[in-house]
Amino acid sequence: MILLTSEDASLMDRWAVAVGGRGTLIRRVSLLAEAEGALAGRRPDVMLLDLSLGDLSGPAGIAALLSFSPATHLIALSHQPNDEEGIAALRAGARGYCNAYIDPRLLAKAVTTVQNGEAWVGRRLTDRLVALVGQNAPVQVDTDSSIDLDLLTAREQQIALQIGMGSSNKLIAQRLGITERTVKAHLGSVFAKLGVHDRLQLALLVTGRMQYTSPTTPVC
Repeated sequence: MILLTSEDASLMDRWAVAVGGRGTLIRRVSLLAEAEGALAGRRPDVMLLDLSLGDLSGPAGIAALLSFSPATHLIALSHQPNDEEGIAALRAGARGYCNAYIDPRLLAKAVTTVQNGEAWVGRRLTDRLVALVGQNAPVQVDTDSSIDLDLLTAREQQIALQIGMGSSNKLIAQRLGITERTVKAHLGSVFAKLGVHDRLQLALLVTGRMQYTSPTTPVC
């Protein structure tokens, strides 16, 4: 079940069109108390939450909501998205953060993404999160690291460790004397070999904040 929560009925209509595929059970609520009851009683797989909902107190209210159904994948939707609000929402437990009027096709993709256990955030916010990870955790480079560096080439190892320190593609390119395009190409290979989907997951692996699990498909 997908729970839609907003005081704006037209906005929920827009979301429902985006995520209402065949067989998808959708429930709409417009009050915080109703949302709490739906979470506690129905345990929805995904919740789309309008951060302007009355009595929610913005991102600060997300953790309290999720206490009613910790397994629910919550996507916070904002009428005026900004990095600080996005980081606060993710820290409170949201699995995604985007504009309340996001393109319906992208919203459908966001729902699928969080259902698959990944996070849905914009590129700029991802870069901010990667930088925060790099600032707050030392990079692991010893043989007991949570990441199996032997799967990577020497250059790929350098780039992976730079990501763990929160470096941008531009800075990595400058440090290694290569182009940003080459950095992106190496990152694509790193993601495939380690079974991660984005630079944030890679940073978490390199800093030991996410456990490494071997990809299910063989790496050639």
